Order: sequence, then structure tokens, then C-alpha cells
Amino acid sequence: MKTATILPLAPAPNAIDCVMRRSPLFGLAAAISLAGLSPLSRQPAYRGQPSILVVTVIDSGAHYPLVNADVIDLSTGQHRFTDEGGQARLTWPSDGQLRLRVREVGYQPQQRTFRQAGTTIVTATFAMNKVAYVISPVKAISHCSTGADSATLDLSLAVLDQLKQGAEKYDQFRRHYPFEATVERRTAAVPPIGDIGRIVATREKFRSENWEPSYKPGDVIEYQRGSFTVPLLFLSTLADSVFWDHHCFVARGVLWYQDKRVIRLDFTPSTDVTGPDYEGAALLDSATSYLLRVEFHLANLHQRNGPKKMDGYITFMSPSPFVMVPDTTGAIWWLRSADHGEWGKPDYAQSLLLEELKYRKETPPGYEKGNH
Repeated sequence: MKTATILPLAPAPNAIDCVMRRSPLFGLAAAISLAGLSPLSRQPAYRGQPSILVVTVIDSGAHYPLVNADVIDLSTGQHRFTDEGGQARLTWPSDGQLRLRVREVGYQPQQRTFRQAGTTIVTATFAMNKVAYVISPVKAISHCSTGADSATLDLSLAVLDQLKQGAEKYDQFRRHYPFEATVERRTAAVPPIGDIGRIVATREKFRSENWEPSYKPGDVIEYQRGSFTVPLLFLSTLADSVFWDHHCFVARGVLWYQDKRVIRLDFTPSTDVTGPDYEGAALLDSATSYLLRVEFHLANLHQRNGPKKMDGYITFMSPSPFVMVPDTTGAIWWLRSADHGEWGKPDYAQSLLLEELKYRKETPPGYEKGNH
């Protein structure tokens, strides 16, 4: 069972806000071996048995611990991240059974069901196998078409699984390690001729629990009293099954990005989406499956009011192993139509830079020196 993840910051005004033609604002968008366990049986749990199961997650090849792996009991929803030693501790439920799913970005997920045993120490070790991307000639056909060859479909599904897992990990990370983010926002109106005369720079603080607006297929532009709001493509949106139910996707193979081999996953609105929606591409490191960059645009812009064109991107950094959060976001947009097919300069430009993450409670595991 494959799902997937990575991460965005979510300020309350996460959007491009434009009141008629006055200053627009837009906000940031922003992842077996068993010991001491008895086979599954129908015997009830006994009093006096250990109340904690210690789960250790390691790389199956090098046997090093995997930090920030997701360990979830599918029956109760109990969730833990592994620590620096690759361990997580879960409480046995009253029925003495745990249905565990373990996931880590860049690895194949595993699922096992355990029954509480009458031993003093109960442990479980999950040896995770890395995802192997099989690259073959890729046709420009998405999963929305019936003619996709099996190699292309398999690769696309594998990449999508890792992308969603990274996005889901971001959502879980910010709940487990709530933080305050300091962001510098730089906004400028772009003149049709000449250089930009003035850049407005502000410093803003946002809390990680601020929730992004929910994704609405074909309805990402909101209108109210002569103004419009266009939320950016949030990282949490990429973890939303509703988003992928209304988008086609295809892996375009391997290319180079900043001296790294990356796999590009293109996504476009499916044919049932007729209103404004997102299209773009996600770049994942082919070695680690880390999400490095998302490029996005607005498609199906047929309305008379609002932006006529918008292009944006998000890059990511990793504050803790296997976790990616938005680092820099940029966007440009046009409030006028193209002149004989030529768009010319945009009307507005904006960038957001993450300056600091300050954890309000527990601090997550960090990187060893030289391993970031």
C-alpha cells in the first residue's frame, strides 16, 4: 500500500489578494524482521504484559537508523515519528493488537499486524527497502489516457507515491513539532517600460498550525466585492486525494537540476475540470526522493475579472532528516490579456523567503555535522 509525502508554510493570508487594480498580496504555499513478537492469534491480551511496543526502523542495506519515519497504528490512528536512533514507542491498545504501517520518504512502505506477547521486552524491527525508479523511454501520456504504456504508468505512480508521502510528512511534522516561521515578503509593481522603481519589503511571522484553504477543483479563484484571491499551490494540497482525483500526471524521466539527477512529474487538470485550477511540475531527487522544487501555473483562466496569467515556483529545504519545508516562493502575474499573443512583462512580482523556524515546543532531530 503506497502513499506518499513533503512540506509548506501556511500563513493566514496565503493568497494573491487583489482589490480591483490596487496592490495585490499573496502568501506562502507555501513527505521485516521481528524480535520478541508472537504470531497473530486470537488469544486475548493478559494483564501484566508490557504496555509499550518499541519499533526500530532501519535501512535494509546499510542497517543505519531512519529518522522521522512514520509509524502509524491503522486501527487507532496512533502516530509516532522515529527519533535519532530510528526508534518509536507505541502503546498497546486494549485488544492487544497493533496494525502498523511504516513509511519513509525514498523507501517502500511496509505494513504488519502484531499481537501483544507475554514477554518482558517487546520490539519490532522494520528493515526498509529503497524505492528503485525504473527509467525507460517515457511517452507524453498521462494516467488520464487509456493508452499509457505500463512502464510509464508504473514510474508515474511510484513518483506520485513519493510526492504525496513527502507532502503528508510535512503536515504531520508541523503538528508534531509546531513552529513559528519568520518570512520576508518582497512585492513590486512592474512597469511596462523601464526598471522596477520600488520594492516593498515586510517581515511577517506565521504559525505552523494556520490551516491552508481547502482545495476546490476548478474553483481556486475566490471573488468577493470586486476583489479576487488566488491561493498558491500549497504543499498540503499535493497530499490531498481530491487534488489527484482531478489531475492527470505523468513522469517525464530523469533530468538535471542544480547538479542533481531529478525525476520530473507533470500534472494538469483532468478533462472534467473546466474552471481555474493548477498545472505544473514537481522535481524529486532521484536518489533520495526529496522534493526539491514545484513549478505551477493557473490553467483554464476564462473569467473576465481576476488574473489573466500567473506563474510561480516553490523551492524546499530540510530542517530535519526526510522532512522538506518550503524555503523560497516566487510568483508573477498579469491583470491584462496578452497583446497579439505576447504577454510582455508581468504586472506584479512577489517573493517570500523563509528566514527562521522557531520551534515552540519539542525540537525535531537534526542533522549530524556534514550530513545535511
